[in-house]
Amino acid sequence: MYDSVGMDCQGYREVLSARLDGEAGDDERAAAEDHLAGCASCRAFADGADRLGRLARVGPAGPVPDLADRVLAALGVAVPAVPPPAPEVPRLSCLDGGCCGGSATPGPVGAATSACGCASTCGCGCRQGSPCRCAVRAA
Repeated sequence: MYDSVGMDCQGYREVLSARLDGEAGDDERAAAEDHLAGCASCRAFADGADRLGRLARVGPAGPVPDLADRVLAALGVAVPAVPPPAPEVPRLSCLDGGCCGGSATPGPVGAATSACGCASTCGCGCRQGSPCRCAVRAA
């Protein structure tokens, strides 16, 4: 296809490719944009070229060393010490004095309990759909 400038689609596609590389001049880019407005085939080419360019430039980053401390030290920035995490305290079940303070007592044998094993009298919320605040009990 030819247009008023005398360039065919192949010529515009070369300009579009040069545009992606930052090599097209202002007049060339403007003419190519005008051509794209009326040429679906070249628009498809430009969309595909843009997509391919993004895929070539953007990808998953490989593993890199953590240099933050060394960079900050080189800049003279004091790195605050990070306190160690607090040790995990085991949670007690409702029957061991956990969330209910030991006030819940197991129901009679065969009485309904929640999936985590808490008695129906437990107030931890597991029976209302909330996560159990007691230690997970074996059923």
